Amino acid sequence: MNHYITEDRDMLLGLHTYSLYLHGIGQTWAGFKLPWKRQISTFELFDLGVEMGLDGFHIDDGVLENLEPSFVKEVGAAAKEKNLYLEYNMSMDLGNIDTGIQHDLKEGLNTALDLGAKVIKVGMDIARPRPRTGRVFDPRVMPYFEETIIRLKSASSMAKEYGICFALENHCDSFSKEILWILKEVDHPFVGACVDTVNAWHMGENPMKAIENLSPVAFTNHFRDNRIEFRKDGFQVTGVATGDGDIDMEKAYELIKTNSPTNRINIETDMGISLEDKETALRLELETVKKCIDYCRNVLNIGRSKP
Repeated sequence: MNHYITEDRDMLLGLHTYSLYLHGIGQTWAGFKLPWKRQISTFELFDLGVEMGLDGFHIDDGVLENLEPSFVKEVGAAAKEKNLYLEYNMSMDLGNIDTGIQHDLKEGLNTALDLGAKVIKVGMDIARPRPRTGRVFDPRVMPYFEETIIRLKSASSMAKEYGICFALENHCDSFSKEILWILKEVDHPFVGACVDTVNAWHMGENPMKAIENLSPVAFTNHFRDNRIEFRKDGFQVTGVATGDGDIDMEKAYELIKTNSPTNRINIETDMGISLEDKETALRLELETVKKCIDYCRNVLNIGRSKP
């Protein structure tokens, strides 16, 4: 199923740019609005990546200042010059709940081609009806899945021609079994999954089971951790640095490394940091990313180069 990884299976370490959404380079979704202007350009991001010893970036479509082919090619050339891999992240926004730049798969393939990206993460962004928990293959969401199948089938031959893989994400709107069913229906070697190590919680699914289910067909991943905070009136799931939460990240990494047709791990964080003080928020967000990198490098031993 794999079409783009290297033969030696050395795992590379990248960053999902949503991890720096407070810096203004993450896709804004679910109605979130940043109260200050963008803090870093795409090219400055690459410099930062080199400084932190990263191997690449999983780029939200919100990172690119524009989608003009000449600019996108310039971005791709800059990443290649710094020996950084790029992956492209976009959404079809089937539920009309996202604010990404574009949602057409064939347009996304052209953008990825100009970037030099070999994988496109695709989100459905379904407006999932309640109740969510346990409602696998809810008949009310089946039309979304059927539309996803139609779109992926339509674009799959173009993906093969370009040598770029689609990776359908288990976002906060789908069970791993549903993703597997869609992939089976599409039945194309250039269409696989993106496994997010936390998202299953949003559906009431065991995250470790979802990772186990999806890793064999996952062309890419969002490698993140969350913590369950218990309170007298219930519980809250909060974002934490990789390794500080309740996801077994060592097991998650082993499942991906052993089973997944990729040689890349893409860190993602979503800390819920207070927006009251901009400088503090930016500092904490960057410190969290660096802490994740340190954990992945020195505990999990991921990456070809070290800071």
